[in-house]
Amino acid sequence: MGDIISYIYEFGGFTFAEKPFCEIDGLVLSHFSYFIYTGIVPSPHDGKPAVRLSDVAQKMDWNNFISVKWELEKNRELFYKTGFSRRYRNTKLNFLVEEIDKKKELQFCAVTFLLGNGDVFLSFRGTDDALVGWHEDFNMAYRTPVEAQIRSTKYVDEVAELLARKRNLRLYLGGHSKGGNLAVYAAMTCKDSLKPRIGRIYNMDGPGFRPDFMEQLDYDGIKDKILKIVPDESFVGMLMEPKTDYELIKSSAIGLQQHICFSWSVEGDRFERSENQVPKRKELYDRINNWIYALDRERVGTFIDELFKLIEITEARTLTDLKELSGEMPKKLYELVQEYAQVSDETKHTFWEISLFMVEVLVADQQERVRRWKAIDKIRQRLEH
Repeated sequence: MGDIISYIYEFGGFTFAEKPFCEIDGLVLSHFSYFIYTGIVPSPHDGKPAVRLSDVAQKMDWNNFISVKWELEKNRELFYKTGFSRRYRNTKLNFLVEEIDKKKELQFCAVTFLLGNGDVFLSFRGTDDALVGWHEDFNMAYRTPVEAQIRSTKYVDEVAELLARKRNLRLYLGGHSKGGNLAVYAAMTCKDSLKPRIGRIYNMDGPGFRPDFMEQLDYDGIKDKILKIVPDESFVGMLMEPKTDYELIKSSAIGLQQHICFSWSVEGDRFERSENQVPKRKELYDRINNWIYALDRERVGTFIDELFKLIEITEARTLTDLKELSGEMPKKLYELVQEYAQVSDETKHTFWEISLFMVEVLVADQQERVRRWKAIDKIRQRLEH
């Protein structure tokens, strides 16, 4: 059993002309949107030439090179090996867009890869370490489009216009996590003239859409071009996913850790498919989705806004900040209790219900599940008394 890195070791010596673009390449370029290219890759309005991937690798700040905080060593190895491989070294990067706006609850990043064979891959970043991005993800549960989705449509239209001189332009769109959702949304909502030019859409364990929103979008027009990859214990990829047209794959991890793509099992040039016909925890995910669908949009929006007001008390701006707050929490606890007291009873009930859901998702062992739930319940009691 291999992984995304072993794929590069095995097939990195073949050009795209010698070995056509495959689903693992779709994951590689979807994941590469997480890397930090600021000051290296031009924006759409710079008017500067695209930069070869091998040159990007030599200019990266390897002390601050990626927007997520997991598997740093594997990410370094993947970028180096890919950047200097015969398959990818002449791939060029262009049209970098990075936007984060707390007031608009926007976190958006996209970059374009010009493949050596003339095709173009537009890669959308998923949710990174910034809490504003997680707030935006929560917003997807009750409204579409969110700002990042609007921005993804604009990005596709803009890049296509900038590349209008390219004859026989063929676009690939892709992303991991929220990035996969953005790729699908952009394909549904971009200019009609561009849709025939989209060759494939790679949704790598990204959440879906509320069914009532899907009725307003052109899903049928692009569904045959979508490849949605979902690890068989996926949580993120099954959120608001009423359809069954996804590919279940094996992972070396369990539970929520399956979302990290380095755990995805690779056989040669494709993912190793799971023997399961449905995700292992589909019953639980159906419960979560039905709970989301049952609440009206106003109630969901109120809950999300009140939840993030509580988080703002900590003054954390990233997930890493939250993890490192243990020493500061006693100072923040009084303010947190005061704010919690102002929250509606319905929001409190919903918050603890979601906490229980998350314990079920994260913990497979029954005894460990009970232990963690008791710990959460102690926190709840402390806040309420």
